[in-house]
Amino acid sequence: MSFKKLYLLALLLGFTSIIQAQTYLGYNLKVGDSLKISQISKQEIVQKMNDQEHKIVNNLGGDYLFYVKSETDSSYVIDFKYDSFFMKTTSNLAGPIFDVDTRKEISEDDVEGKIFKGLTETALEINMLKTGKIISLVGTEDLINNMIDDLGLDSFTMEVMRESMRKEFGGESLIESLGQFTYMYPNKSANIGDSWKNKFKGDMKANNTWKLDSVDENLHISCNSEIALTSQEENLTMILKGTQQSVITSDKTTGWPTEAKITSTAKGISIMQGMENVEIPTTIISTTIYKPFK
Repeated sequence: MSFKKLYLLALLLGFTSIIQAQTYLGYNLKVGDSLKISQISKQEIVQKMNDQEHKIVNNLGGDYLFYVKSETDSSYVIDFKYDSFFMKTTSNLAGPIFDVDTRKEISEDDVEGKIFKGLTETALEINMLKTGKIISLVGTEDLINNMIDDLGLDSFTMEVMRESMRKEFGGESLIESLGQFTYMYPNKSANIGDSWKNKFKGDMKANNTWKLDSVDENLHISCNSEIALTSQEENLTMILKGTQQSVITSDKTTGWPTEAKITSTAKGISIMQGMENVEIPTTIISTTIYKPFK
């Protein structure tokens, strides 16, 4: 065999090994798949004004169920349901502010408990691309109705509450929230060390740079993000910028995330209603952990 043929053969073998080393990065779910994930989050909000520090701590999370109903060439239709939800808010100045846990028995006079118990009684239908981007969500109005229908409120108060709930649990809000868990793939093959980018929209905008760190029976992916948070509530507006780091382990076959840790720090200002000329220095530090549950 001539030197030229040996060279071409070596080149071909090298190219083949590169192709074989590539890993598909996208979801590869099957109709009938049932997927479960548990979320635990801790968020610390620190505001400083006149040498006084106000620290609010939110501990929240829950268990989430996903069921793959159907598949097209580019997307999946998935039933999503909150199996449980909990949230506890405390303040170093005001003490306990909010405490609800749907895993516990809800008393008849526990309005907050009833609201969030209703959260666990409705299935939503998600249309998700194989990149993980959620393009539509059906069922949010039923979800909101289940959260407030049993409260015994008059029609005017119910409508006010319904509008408030739409900000947190309406279609766009939930698409943005769920998408930050699912939307991470380029839907193509890549080598270890390759990177790609995407963006999150909504109240928390993020420019994300993802990287395939390693591959074994799982995919090991990391992400560095530049984030911007704009939150406008009835009495408070927050404008912050910062960074976020994500470390994710996904099943190599399905692409489904099995474990993840997301940490972020954002700094900026808060502006309270009636004090528009006063900018309150504000920092938010968050940690969210996802892991499977049975």
